[in-house]
Amino acid sequence: MSHAKYWLSLTLLAIALLHSGSAFALTVNAEVDKNPVIVNESFTLTITASDDLPRNAFRNETLLRDFVVGATSVDRSTRLIQGQMSRQTRWQVTLVARRPGSYRIPAFDIDGQRTSPIQLEVIEASESENERGPVFVTARIDDDNPYIQQQVRYTVRLHLAQVLESGSISPPEIEHADIQQSGNDEETQQLIDGTRYRVIERTYFITPRRSGAITIGGSRFDGQIRDSSERSFASFSRPQSVTALAPDIEINVQPQVDGFDGRWLPSKQVVLNDELNDQQRFIVGEPITRHITLTAQGVRDEQLPDISTDYPTGLRYYAERTERESYSRDGERIAQATFRGVILPSQAGTFELPAVEVSWWDVDNEQVRTARIESREITVHAPAGGMPSPSAQPADGSSTEDPAATDSTTGSATDNAAEHSTDVSSPDADRTSADAIWQISSVVLLILWLLTLLIFAWFYWRTRHRQPSSPSAQKASDKVPAASRKPLQQLKVACRANQPQAARQALLAWVNSTTERHCATLDEVSNYFASTPLTAQLNALQEALYRPQSQWQQGDALWQSIQLLHRRNKQQTDNHRLPSLYPTGR
Repeated sequence: MSHAKYWLSLTLLAIALLHSGSAFALTVNAEVDKNPVIVNESFTLTITASDDLPRNAFRNETLLRDFVVGATSVDRSTRLIQGQMSRQTRWQVTLVARRPGSYRIPAFDIDGQRTSPIQLEVIEASESENERGPVFVTARIDDDNPYIQQQVRYTVRLHLAQVLESGSISPPEIEHADIQQSGNDEETQQLIDGTRYRVIERTYFITPRRSGAITIGGSRFDGQIRDSSERSFASFSRPQSVTALAPDIEINVQPQVDGFDGRWLPSKQVVLNDELNDQQRFIVGEPITRHITLTAQGVRDEQLPDISTDYPTGLRYYAERTERESYSRDGERIAQATFRGVILPSQAGTFELPAVEVSWWDVDNEQVRTARIESREITVHAPAGGMPSPSAQPADGSSTEDPAATDSTTGSATDNAAEHSTDVSSPDADRTSADAIWQISSVVLLILWLLTLLIFAWFYWRTRHRQPSSPSAQKASDKVPAASRKPLQQLKVACRANQPQAARQALLAWVNSTTERHCATLDEVSNYFASTPLTAQLNALQEALYRPQSQWQQGDALWQSIQLLHRRNKQQTDNHRLPSLYPTGR
């Protein structure tokens, strides 16, 4: 009986609780924290419901038409006062009005109940200087009438009168333009209408890619702040979500000036600098390093034009990769391009390096200017002894040797001959000497060619009449020692990938592991094997190493010449023609 009374009491209590919950109807309410509000400064819309409701019971899509909608937070609470239980759900939405005027915040449907609409007034900031909020954003530009591809400096300032918990500043929004942030933020203090503000300043560089009227959408700040007044106990107060926007700015982008010759380069200052040592003594066959630097203010580094120069006959120019960079200095964006290269003189004489010019548009004075490196003369001397470097020979095969160095009528000593060899000879004397040397070279080459034919015939006859090697010797000759396998495989991979530097290192490592002598250069390898196909490929490899920008595509040919060495090594066990690849004594 007691159990029946117990369960009956519980049932009646549950019914009473359900009846008491249903006795209170759901109520909803909407309000704003300030009215009127200031353009581009945030205010908070609060929706309150007297029940525990899901987050999606409130929808804010209708606000997107007139306002910038920031963060939305949801709070739920339950209270028990004098036996009465109450629940509450509260939505807080951060809103920003972009334009002044009268706005109507519509009624919202919350779980079948509707809030009351709110009439809101939005006023300009200039009309309410004494009513600045605790957070606002300002922006300015340095030129509202720029040229296309001219850099515009956009400076945004965030003003904070309360404690900043967290937040972020987004870049301005603009179509048909490139935006780049400059450096780090700067922080200062400013007193406005008796209120001290913490000011955070950030700079962006905007480069328009299209002419005409363009709107720069203001930067936006989203964050959380705490009230810093003495009564608020800032360290214990609840953070408040805020959103602030900078005003939009209109600019009129001018097109490229008609008749401008060259690549369009609008700037405030452009400078050309030539790094060539005038004190250096220039010798035939010895490389001359030249660096030309182009520096421009207020542009991007990819806007800088390339520089090309036509050098006179007798000077060969090998260009290296251009280095481009951008950096900030005193709030200005600086772009710089460095054109590096090597000048290789192939004959003695006096040469004029042509002038280098870059045309640019002065945006301050609105006129065409030219950055210029004046032409200059350099004197190239013949090397001591009158024998130029093999790499300095001109393309037509003529010699650059100074006749004065070989004049047999002087009767002077060796040091006197070296002194005369530095003088610049006349064109007729150079031509006569070149013809004589060319004739002598032709005769020498013919003799060497005939000797090569005779030696080849003798080797061929000896190969046909020699006794075949024993199987054991042939097997030993075919076998690649373990120390040679790894560099040989690396050489194969480098040749397949057409990588000249890796091929050179692997080739030297393979040769030094297979032969009885140490080779430090490719010339020593060529002299050691005396193989015409291999020598030709080694010369091509050295040229690719000397000219970094040339594309070496002869890796397969080099590998085939190495395989040819192996095949010839198998066919002849005696080492009269080629040295043994893998001597048995190693």
